[in-house]
Order: sequence, then C-alpha cells, then structure tokens
Amino acid sequence: MRQRPANSNLSPQQSRQIDCFLANTGFGCNPSHGRMSREAEFARLDRLPDRALAAMGLSRRGLAAHVYRDLFHTGAK
Repeated sequence: MRQRPANSNLSPQQSRQIDCFLANTGFGCNPSHGRMSREAEFARLDRLPDRALAAMGLSRRGLAAHVYRDLFHTGAK
C-alpha cells in the first residue's frame, strides 16, 4: 500500500484516483512539482455536488484529468 503524506488534502480513495490516472496517462512521468496544489484543487472540486461539476463541464470521474490538463491532454471530462 502506498503511503500518503500526512499533509495530503486527499482521502485514500482520492489519492488512488490520481495515482491510477497518472499510471495510465503519465507513464514514465513523475509530476511531483506542484502535486500539493493539484491535490488541493482536486479535493476542492471533489467536495462540490455533481450538479455544480456538471455546470463547470466536469464530471467526478474526470477530476484527475482536469487538474493535470496542462500536462496531459486526455480530453476526459
């Protein structure tokens, strides 16, 4: 099991979601620079209701792709 930093903004499930996205999309890349700010943005968005995410053109499933959109252009919503 991967250890999360004590100061992580993410739950274990949220952390796994980002890790799976990076493993599938960013193979060979370790975007550790700025990860804490991306985790904070992921956690903030994940707290929003589905309706608010939809109004922003997002889905809960596509949050990891959204917070890493500047590095990986996956087109996931």
